[in-house]
Amino acid sequence: MGLLVGLFAMSLFDARYFVIPDGPLLFLLAAGFGTCVALTPEDSGARLAAAVLGFAALRSVAYGYEALRGAPGVGEGDARLFAVAGIWVGFAGLPSCLIYAVFSALVAAVIALRQGSLESARAPLPFGPHLAFGLWLCWTAGPIEFG
Repeated sequence: MGLLVGLFAMSLFDARYFVIPDGPLLFLLAAGFGTCVALTPEDSGARLAAAVLGFAALRSVAYGYEALRGAPGVGEGDARLFAVAGIWVGFAGLPSCLIYAVFSALVAAVIALRQGSLESARAPLPFGPHLAFGLWLCWTAGPIEFG
């Protein structure tokens, strides 16, 4: 329940202000690590490594995007939220979390463009709520089974 409440609060804030606040992120990080230690203490090291990998992966995408386009495309808050996802779902869940998030953002962008609430395809779209959705799906339904 704590995961859902934290993700919801963070998503509302990001959708409104395009910023992911540190409070819900720290809460989700602590709750995720506590849950991991309580349920599978042997996986704690791997979950921390998944968090580092998740953060590094999205920051790398952000640097690459900014180098190519000349403008930021992925915020640091998104990378920190993806690190939180690494704590909650581990290495196995990170790809699925990102797939769910990107698909959700794509659908939301298409709908917003068609309704006229998004000015253009270059207009910013908060990605945090979509990452939150992806994390929630991975946590509740499990990662996508590949192969």
